Amino acid sequence: MKKYILITLLLLSFTTAWTQTEQREYVSVRVQYGKTISGFKYELYLDIGESGKHSMSGEVTNVDEHVIISDDQGKQAFKSDIDLINYLTKRGYKVIHTGEIQILDQHYYTYLLERVYVK
Repeated sequence: MKKYILITLLLLSFTTAWTQTEQREYVSVRVQYGKTISGFKYELYLDIGESGKHSMSGEVTNVDEHVIISDDQGKQAFKSDIDLINYLTKRGYKVIHTGEIQILDQHYYTYLLERVYVK
């Protein structure tokens, strides 16, 4: 009887392991630097896509120059790209690519982050 229960439990655990799939989720952090008449401009933007299937859907608001994330700890405002990236790494994201884009007199720095999880 013990062998039967053990074999059944092993089969269930293998079945569960095979049915779990590794999922990947991405976010992009964009920072824009520029000059204005009154001085220096710095804008931060977090892109999670538009599908509505992202784990952060409904949590992210891009307002003027900063990002607001509403999570279990309440609303958090980010004005620094490093603060935002540190927050995202605590949520399981990893920076996988960085880049710089210049369009006319605007400079954009981008960070692509990925989170791998089992579903």
